[in-house]
Amino acid sequence: EVLVDEGINVYQSFTRWTNCKGKQLCGTCIINVSDGGTNTNRKSMDEASTLRENPDGYRLSCVMFAYGDVTVETFPPIEAAQWTT
Repeated sequence: EVLVDEGINVYQSFTRWTNCKGKQLCGTCIINVSDGGTNTNRKSMDEASTLRENPDGYRLSCVMFAYGDVTVETFPPIEAAQWTT
């Protein structure tokens, strides 16, 4: 929400319009939490399942909450097997 409020696009290409609307299903809003991961909520089972092929620092921005300083990378590198759709 903070990223969107700041005008930062978190979606890969056309998925800006074809995403799951925060239901943790599509994985199109993947970000990499490069610093401050302890200042975020824990991954839910659904988020962990959606991101199962991705590095531990990858999160779905639609369901991640920051409770302190967090540094994120938008559009982190992902391989074809890491897409969930």
